[in-house]
Amino acid sequence: MFRITKLAIAAALPAALLSIAALAQSASTATGSHPTFFQHMLQKLDSNGDGRISLDEYLAGATARFKAMDTQGSGSVTAAQIAASPQAVKRNQMVANFLVKRLDSAGNGYITQDEYLARAKTRFAKLDKKGDGKLTVDEFTPVHFGRVGAQVSENANTGHGSKRAQAIFAKLDTNHDGVVTQDEYLAAASAQFKALDTAGNGQVTAAEIASSPKALSRDEHVAQHVARKLDTNGDGTVSLDEYLAAAKTRFSKLDKNGDGYIDADEITARHWTHNKSATPAG
Repeated sequence: MFRITKLAIAAALPAALLSIAALAQSASTATGSHPTFFQHMLQKLDSNGDGRISLDEYLAGATARFKAMDTQGSGSVTAAQIAASPQAVKRNQMVANFLVKRLDSAGNGYITQDEYLARAKTRFAKLDKKGDGKLTVDEFTPVHFGRVGAQVSENANTGHGSKRAQAIFAKLDTNHDGVVTQDEYLAAASAQFKALDTAGNGQVTAAEIASSPKALSRDEHVAQHVARKLDTNGDGTVSLDEYLAAAKTRFSKLDKNGDGYIDADEITARHWTHNKSATPAG
């Protein structure tokens, strides 16, 4: 699932880095490479064109992102401003577009209920390790639609994920017999599709996914945690200084060899996929 701590750190990233981070794991599965991701960073942040990103360039990007969020020009941002930031909107749309492209088998530009349920059937089959047509709680790893509509898998064997898995399992098990059948699983998927299909026309678009109540609620939840994480003086807002302090910390972690620059070798696939909590997984 999304581990909010990791997202809080990611919130300090410049726009170029954060917007791509939302799709990093899903996109890496589809493309099998990360040079494109680093090239995107370079295009946004490498102002002197030397093929690497310095701390000054990184902080310049973070400053620009902060100013885009600071719509009132007050020098500080609230959780609400973070949730409604241009970067958040763009990120939501990017991941929604990717999800539609992934599930739209007919190539119509939208997801039908049949396509949505086909995906759910595939997921159920993968979870049903015993092949008996039903899931027990120990087999269950929930897939839900997160803040931007991307499918997110939870680790049902650890901590918070285990509790959430049990709660979701209980909701899916509508007859309370201790197992989730394919019919119950698909019924939940059907209800989820209808919630996304705000136009009621049997077609879910990227715009509907990106602006869904669940997506916006997730944005707000993440933004609140981000604000708490970065608000080191506890005044309820995040100042530019606090934001840049977090960006400096993030830069240091990315700059693995400590030479004061981020280069392609330091932005590896493992960096983005080792901890699935950082990004949505398709």
